[in-house]
Amino acid sequence: MAKEFLSKNNIHYIEKNISLDHEAMQELQSRNIQGVPAFLIGEDMVVGLDQQKILKLVDHRVMKCQNCSQKLRVPVNKGNIDITCPKCSHKNTVNTVSL
Repeated sequence: MAKEFLSKNNIHYIEKNISLDHEAMQELQSRNIQGVPAFLIGEDMVVGLDQQKILKLVDHRVMKCQNCSQKLRVPVNKGNIDITCPKCSHKNTVNTVSL
């Protein structure tokens, strides 16, 4: 469910499986986190799939350039903005309120 929520909301993430990744398990233990899923967003930790809290903490979404499909990081709630793709220089006009 967590991956589906993040993908649906165009939130880029790095998945770490604590069953397979010993360092990831140690990181959770060092933060005294006992449950999963857990999300580290900046300096904030969200334990469990608290969708509203995650959306509040994430200040951007990831979208694809309309021309070359390069992934672009786009801020949220900034109105209509132009994002220039660093790969192909295409100007993408984005309504960031609807992201």
